[in-house]
Amino acid sequence: MFQSDALYPNMNVAQNLAFGMEIREVPKPQRDATVQRVAAMLQRGALLDRKPGQLSGGQRQRVAMGRALARDPKLFLFDEPLSNLDAKLRVEMRAEIKLLHQRTRTTTVYVTHDQVEAMTLGDRIAVMNDGPVQQFGTPDDIYARPATRFVAEFIGSPAMNMIAAQPSAAGLVAEGFELALTDAQRAAIRTAGNPAVAYGLRPEDLSLAETGVTEA
Repeated sequence: MFQSDALYPNMNVAQNLAFGMEIREVPKPQRDATVQRVAAMLQRGALLDRKPGQLSGGQRQRVAMGRALARDPKLFLFDEPLSNLDAKLRVEMRAEIKLLHQRTRTTTVYVTHDQVEAMTLGDRIAVMNDGPVQQFGTPDDIYARPATRFVAEFIGSPAMNMIAAQPSAAGLVAEGFELALTDAQRAAIRTAGNPAVAYGLRPEDLSLAETGVTEA
């Protein structure tokens, strides 16, 4: 499924849904039955006689999904399919794609620059930067245990706070205050052998204390 809907403007919705099957010489009764099944799944049966120019952006993307469904593929490839939609439609279409995946259980590769889409739709996420994969894992792993600074700063809204620090006997010293570390964190710093440390802190992990009171 492309970034643009890539529908044939001279064909109505039913013809667009059936075109791939027609090329493969699927018998017409089977084509018609598949078109009706896909239209019912997407709740778009009333639009079968309309052409793409008569549809909204969201409706066209649903038809594009239906065209892919009609082929009964073993793998779905989505290439930023929602990038041309407005914010409200993006939310609606994300929910529909999630529901579609739950119904079909078909393996899906979904490419996006939108971290919200990735975190809400993905069972596994591969974060890439200039080609190489920075981290591959569940949404929880990516968010809570970023493998690189790029992943830590890219995932999350608001972004993670990155604080320059230096190792000390108790933990880290950063801009006039000290940060306590776990034994595992101290061991990781010793293993790295790098005196310069970037300490990542999520905004939601910060809380206000009463004046003059600090938590251990």
